[in-house]
Amino acid sequence: MAKALTGDMEIHWTTIADFISGNSAKVQEIFTRVLIYCGELDLIGGETYAEDGLRLPSNASIENSGTIEQLQGRVELYKKMAEKHVMRHIAKDEKGEIDEEAQESFLKRQKQLHQRIEKMQNFVLTEKDKIGKEGQALQSNVTDNESAMIKSPKGFIQGYIGIAIADDKNQVIVSAEAFGTANEGEHMPLMLDNLLENLEAVGMTVDKENPPIMLADANYFSEDSLAACEERGFEAIIPDVQEKRGVDGEGNRKFDVNDFKYNEEQNKYECPEGKSLEHKGIAVQNGVEREIYQARLPDCKSCAKFSQCSWSKKEQSKLKQGRKLLIPKEKKPLEGGTQCGKMREKLGTEEYQAKYSKRIGIVEPVFGNIGYCKGLNRFTLRGKEKVNAQWQLYCIVHNLGKCLDAYNERKRCA
Repeated sequence: MAKALTGDMEIHWTTIADFISGNSAKVQEIFTRVLIYCGELDLIGGETYAEDGLRLPSNASIENSGTIEQLQGRVELYKKMAEKHVMRHIAKDEKGEIDEEAQESFLKRQKQLHQRIEKMQNFVLTEKDKIGKEGQALQSNVTDNESAMIKSPKGFIQGYIGIAIADDKNQVIVSAEAFGTANEGEHMPLMLDNLLENLEAVGMTVDKENPPIMLADANYFSEDSLAACEERGFEAIIPDVQEKRGVDGEGNRKFDVNDFKYNEEQNKYECPEGKSLEHKGIAVQNGVEREIYQARLPDCKSCAKFSQCSWSKKEQSKLKQGRKLLIPKEKKPLEGGTQCGKMREKLGTEEYQAKYSKRIGIVEPVFGNIGYCKGLNRFTLRGKEKVNAQWQLYCIVHNLGKCLDAYNERKRCA
């Protein structure tokens, strides 16, 4: 893109970095303008969309990650390393083994250690732990504290997730944003809001009488994601997260909380086999208050589907308590069953399985183009705002390629 704008000149990487850093706020505006042009070329169908995320490392050291307590422990470790380094140097000096080169190497290493100690110590003294949704301390990062420890296909990385929603007709990216969190599914409501704003700019609306389809993989399977789609006028098709977690020894899907029906009148749950889980009080887990519901031990020990509640049927004889559910107090059960339960029923039909099968063909080529063809294999900037601008610029280039193809096709047909 930079070479095209400058007449094929080779632009130094620092110039490009400075441009992105100084114009982050303008990138979203450019993204919208390109999307409007895509609409003028009739490249957006508006009937089916697919959302997914590309997990990439950022310009941050994974060695500088940890909770505040862990980082404080690392500071003490670096101090001991520096002390031992000095003692070894003194011992060699007493033996006359230190020449000018060794002295220079010693001073260089000491400088590195003290810089690392000072940087990490300042971070520990000025920052607090990032807190997760359930009140647990998350890992911070000294280099870029807006990035996150993320599980990727290549293992754990310190980085961001670039999320995109692509339209089925021509794989145009209609919503794009980067997030420094480990869970991409929690951002679906925001991505949908961005999508609606972008569609409005293009001059398109969502017909709630004939809702467009929103496809996503199991990372997005949750009550919140499914409810967000329904509230905004999209028909979500998202597979059960249990498909990723596995099945029991007989090939049956594991039961989770969404398989249990809530009886509001009696304030209890009913398991898939019709046994009751009575309310047993409140527990605090990771700083979150949860309602406890538990089944009777005899009911679980005699249950034919015990293996779908436990990892092994061998555990049945050793069982000391019945199946327990811990329900966050703010999570009120939905009337008529959960969204997750309804989604499982839909995906049990051939019709919805056929619809979901389109997901890979819509969004995966987008990431293949950006990652392989455009060469984005890591985010080179630091901070959510700058990384987001870099992600959106790559998405803009992707969309411009779609515009160019359509423009050239029109010229040939003219």
